[in-house]
Amino acid sequence: MRNHEVTTFPHKRLSRAEAEAIAATYTNVTFEDDQGIHFRLVIHDTDGMLIWWDWDFVPEAGVMPNRFIASYGIPMAPATDDN
Repeated sequence: MRNHEVTTFPHKRLSRAEAEAIAATYTNVTFEDDQGIHFRLVIHDTDGMLIWWDWDFVPEAGVMPNRFIASYGIPMAPATDDN
């Protein structure tokens, strides 16, 4: 069963593992321009409109995604048998 606590990004540069784990928690958080070493984290609203993006290596890259997820009510991904 999925833990219903809000999952947040750390307030630092993002590791791939951190970003993948949190992106899997939300329906509209994805990766784009994945270059292997670096990636762009992207958030869309529930209508699919782009609301934010930034590279993983930006200092405090986790700060803004937390704000947008909370502000726009980005939905959590549906629970699966694995969760």
